[in-house]
Amino acid sequence: MAAGRAEKQDGSHGYREIERDLKDGAFSALRCVLLCGSEAFLVENYERRLRELYVAPETALFDVMRFEGDSFAADDVTGACDTLPMLSARRVVILAGMPGNEQALATENAKRLAGALPLIPETTLLIITAGAFSKRSELYKAITKAGRAYEFGRLGRADARSFIRGRFKQAGLAADAAAVDEILSVTGYLDREAEGDLHLLDGEARMIAAYASSAGSGSVSVADVRACLGTSVESDVFAMLDAVSSGNKGRALELAHAITAKNENIFGLLALLTGQFEIMLGCAELKGRGMSMGEMAGALGVKSEYRVRKAAGFANRYSERRLLELTRRLYRVDHDIKSGLYDERLALTMFIAEI
Repeated sequence: MAAGRAEKQDGSHGYREIERDLKDGAFSALRCVLLCGSEAFLVENYERRLRELYVAPETALFDVMRFEGDSFAADDVTGACDTLPMLSARRVVILAGMPGNEQALATENAKRLAGALPLIPETTLLIITAGAFSKRSELYKAITKAGRAYEFGRLGRADARSFIRGRFKQAGLAADAAAVDEILSVTGYLDREAEGDLHLLDGEARMIAAYASSAGSGSVSVADVRACLGTSVESDVFAMLDAVSSGNKGRALELAHAITAKNENIFGLLALLTGQFEIMLGCAELKGRGMSMGEMAGALGVKSEYRVRKAAGFANRYSERRLLELTRRLYRVDHDIKSGLYDERLALTMFIAEI
């Protein structure tokens, strides 16, 4: 994306774009950069990386100037930009936490800053950070003409995986796909209404990396993840279904009994199983329509794309008719237990034997 060209970006795109631009050395030609979006971790991370690209920590006192975005004066910022660097390749001026709503960006102060951006000397890089930022504002348009804007929203699956692997790579560790997916499952990062952000994911990855490094294996396994984070009941249900569909019903029964012992509620497990079979049935019905996993999740009303992806894999092992029969059978298991026809363990054992 060349300077002067605005481009619509989702969170994942902004993450990939700035990584590519850092690798390509694109920032040497830029005078200003906007880092904004709901993923504060990425905004903070790339502010630091851009600052350190031109100013060493020991010279930051001389060549980094920081202003608070909710109380800055445009003339002070532009004056700082006009000052030559003393000991660094470039001077870095940071306008941090700027309010990005239309009212704040319509002030005369913001407009004065917008008008000054084309005049920033090549010896300075101005970094503006914010949460949400109005793309209709005069300042946003000036930024995209004089530099680049990166918006960091919640990462998609591929970029979340890349983020976690990056945390482990920094610690000198590799991680297989199963371990990375286990982290995403247990933390629930990919769920649509998840509260945890990349600060949480980064913290969990660092804890797991420390644990795995102490073992001296050089890599992160699913066992390492579970030792640090435990397991989600959802992950246990997936493992149980995988054991059943692979013909290992003994292992499936062990997992089922372990889940009930952990949660002390057979009906919670039955609800998870029934919900998963309903999703599997829905996947079987939708797979012929050429939908992506995200589209299928939306059509089925499921918050977690990961859950749909796992369900689609299981659904491929059964016919649609068989999935319908098993889903109906689960409804009967719930009724049989509540009516006292069978006790919990026997009813669950009979169902697993029937799958």
